[in-house]
Amino acid sequence: MEQEELRFGDIAGIYYDFVGEKMPKQMDLLDTWFPDLVIAVDESDGNTKVPAEYKDLEYKIHAVRYKGRLYSGESKRVSQILGRLTGTAAGNKEKERKTAELIQKHVVEQFIVDMELTPRLKDHVDELFQRLTDDQLEEMYQFLLEHLYELIHYRKSLDDYHRKTEPFPFDDEVFDSILYNAAYQMNLESYEGLRNAYLWLLTGGLLRNETGRILRMYDSSFIAIYRQQGATEDIEDKLNYLFYPENYHSFYTGDDLDKQFPGIEWYCDQCRAHLNEQEGFDDHLPEWTCTQCGYINPIGIDQIYETEEDYRHGVRKVDHVDFAHAIDERRKEIEEEKNKKS
Repeated sequence: MEQEELRFGDIAGIYYDFVGEKMPKQMDLLDTWFPDLVIAVDESDGNTKVPAEYKDLEYKIHAVRYKGRLYSGESKRVSQILGRLTGTAAGNKEKERKTAELIQKHVVEQFIVDMELTPRLKDHVDELFQRLTDDQLEEMYQFLLEHLYELIHYRKSLDDYHRKTEPFPFDDEVFDSILYNAAYQMNLESYEGLRNAYLWLLTGGLLRNETGRILRMYDSSFIAIYRQQGATEDIEDKLNYLFYPENYHSFYTGDDLDKQFPGIEWYCDQCRAHLNEQEGFDDHLPEWTCTQCGYINPIGIDQIYETEEDYRHGVRKVDHVDFAHAIDERRKEIEEEKNKKS
């Protein structure tokens, strides 16, 4: 089960390897994982092809079956387009690529406007994962954990030319965000986390850069306390901290040490307003009443989480000792800088 690229077909293939089945062809494959999301087949009368087109306000691929082959608008073979889209076949025509990009945009629109789409997809993946035993799910977890690093290392091995000329090239930020969100879900060490991680990889592999529009709704944010090995945005470093936090400690580079909790951004637990910007806000107070909605927010080290995602899941509060050590070290650095100048 050697996989390297973040392509929908490769990620789907992981599941079929575990269940010991041959992976369906492009159209059936998409319909299996995203039912009624992409595929709609209209029957022709066997002699003439029913007109088919891509509609701006709909997200299904409209296609017809004619003499054993699938066609879309302008008589383009759907298998060519879908092979280009899923990475299971190497189409090379410009019209195929543009049509596949249009499909990607339509699918993303549904994620944005249909708030029930993600829950439906989760339920559907649950049905498919029921075919896996507990041991297989554990094996899949370990495989995906290793696979995340393989994806990172493979991408790092590509030169700039290959990155920019691959089918539907990824922006680094989008690629990193997809992997981080998948890794974050896996790090919750639950069945739901494994399912969500797999769905992140499937969706990212299918929609590629268009996934960026979805990420803006779901992505995590980071506090200003960074981790040893540098204030780095390297995706491998982020994953290492998620899975191996014992190898890291916090450090701080800011200079707002008049605050009780330097570098921490506070948000209202009720309306999510940014409390730091509200007139009179002081993090030395035990609580703060949001001026926008009136909710009383407790202020204290026990209320600080590593990321917005951690807050939503109620995991990984900031370590008291580690946090205090980072601030103390920064104070010493500033004092040393002052002494050198004097």
